[in-house]
Amino acid sequence: MNKSKLHTIFIMVGLFMYFSFSQIYLLQLGTTFTDIINPMFWALIAVGLKFLVVEPRTKKAYKGIITKYLIITILLYVLVYFLSGLLTGFGKSPYLQTFLGLIYNLYAVGFVVFCKEYIRYRLINNVTRKDRNLIFVFLVIVFSLLDIKFSDFTINGNVYYIAKNVFSIFIPIITKNILLTYLAEYTNYILSFIYSISMYLILWIPPILPNSPWILTAILDTIFPLILFLYCRYYVYKQERFHLNKVEPFNPKGMIPLTAGVVAVIWFALGIFPVRPIGVATGSMEPNIHIGDMVLIDQKVNVNDIKAGDVIQYGLNNYTVIHRVEQVYQEEGHTYFKTKGDNNEDSDLKPVSEGQLKGKVIYRIPYIALPTIWLNQLSGNQSEVEVETGR
Repeated sequence: MNKSKLHTIFIMVGLFMYFSFSQIYLLQLGTTFTDIINPMFWALIAVGLKFLVVEPRTKKAYKGIITKYLIITILLYVLVYFLSGLLTGFGKSPYLQTFLGLIYNLYAVGFVVFCKEYIRYRLINNVTRKDRNLIFVFLVIVFSLLDIKFSDFTINGNVYYIAKNVFSIFIPIITKNILLTYLAEYTNYILSFIYSISMYLILWIPPILPNSPWILTAILDTIFPLILFLYCRYYVYKQERFHLNKVEPFNPKGMIPLTAGVVAVIWFALGIFPVRPIGVATGSMEPNIHIGDMVLIDQKVNVNDIKAGDVIQYGLNNYTVIHRVEQVYQEEGHTYFKTKGDNNEDSDLKPVSEGQLKGKVIYRIPYIALPTIWLNQLSGNQSEVEVETGR
């Protein structure tokens, strides 16, 4: 094993040991760790590599076009992220909005990110080309672990929250580190730092942030770096294919409409459009609507358009109920609905006021919502809603 490869592996083992030690002991030190120990550790490693490891050759062949791809990706991410806020609403940013707050974040986080990207760049370029694939994998694993807190995955064995954290934390971190390691290999540490710090600045600077659901944020944080990585990889292949025997990589053009479609589906599921899908969790409407069916709710229906025989969704405390209208009547200038589940013996105990009306069922898709129902059952979110007898 050559000396450069040995040095690289030794440093990565040291980083992994630091990750383990910090998870068990150092994180408990709070601001002492974030303000002093962590920045000093990364600075020392970066300085050591600067003086002890040979400087890699400057690579300019791919830098120009990859820079354009990176800028476009960041701008599109900002556009989609804040556009979702126009649809789902905004909330106050939890980050410090003062000038000193921004300076603190740039020191405690930004400085560490800069050191990490410099270290990543020096390590991936400190080995021969034939060893880079192996070192690439090791770097992705080690740097991904360094971005993760064990506490995010100790949720008392709750399958739902473990799955949520895997998809919203672990997978986006892995995808991001694949991209950053590739940028470090084929350009330099500046572009990988720009991408990383941009994702933080998007959160630090605005006084308000979108109230986006975790699944939308998880998809954006996974898809955007993945598409950028695939575009960069495809471009590099096109430049090298004439003198390197490589298998043609996946062309990422088809992922753009797919991504747009996924985001649109999530917005649709959140009720941003006039029609919203709802998974049915009880059998009160059988045999016409079964457990696991998905029904489409017209949220813009006028209360005056509801008639007996229609199936409506209405709010009840913290839940919603989907039952059939038996009777529509007026009382003191207000419209009320007498409702009943098709599978229930009795009508619902209380009439539904027009203020409770959420929408009207316009279509049913059999059993497509079963995975969602099962996931809710695993998370313990299933509760019985008693509306027919008032027990």
